[in-house]
Amino acid sequence: MTGVRELLQDKDHVFLDFDGPVCDVFARLPAREVADRLKQLVGPGLPREVSASADPFDVLRYAASCGPNAAHVVERQLSRLENEAVSLVSPAPGVPELIREWVSQGFTVTIVSNNSVEAIRAFLTVHELAGHVRRISARAMSDPEHLKPQPALLDAAVKALGTSPGKCVMVGDSAADVLAARAAGVASVAFATTPAKRKSLAALAPDALVSDLADLRLAP
Repeated sequence: MTGVRELLQDKDHVFLDFDGPVCDVFARLPAREVADRLKQLVGPGLPREVSASADPFDVLRYAASCGPNAAHVVERQLSRLENEAVSLVSPAPGVPELIREWVSQGFTVTIVSNNSVEAIRAFLTVHELAGHVRRISARAMSDPEHLKPQPALLDAAVKALGTSPGKCVMVGDSAADVLAARAAGVASVAFATTPAKRKSLAALAPDALVSDLADLRLAP
């Protein structure tokens, strides 16, 4: 794996995941509660794996398999719940400073996330970060096939910036971030705060792996 500073010095654009690196979206409104509320919209007869899941995106994917109307209803409710969830949390320690530092050093910062555009924009505005983030490439429709680990959100960010994948780097804390970056031809920095996560993400061979956001700072 490449050293993270060497990797960043070759790039112009940072793509940053939202849930995890920027904030813990469901820290105060738990993901399981959100998933259970979404399940009520789909109705009885859920497959066992969906019924047992604590992941709201599993419910969204199942709703999409039921048809566009079900997907739309579930996605809109998920967006409302995400807005509620982010209103209860604060940025991860060091993140505002890191984003401002990147911008001061000439990088553009784009949030690339499976969370809703509305929730991300609201969070950035409340915490006075919107002026430092060039773009938001995030969920704006009910089709989960456009979400990471598919590359669509990264492809859209590259196109909107008028750049090439080789000038971009994706920073995220999930396998979906690494896989989406690889599919889009974008370098990846995996962020892992626990030994188990570090092991699982290292197995995907990201371009760099860090355990602390401070490792992403270029300034001494």
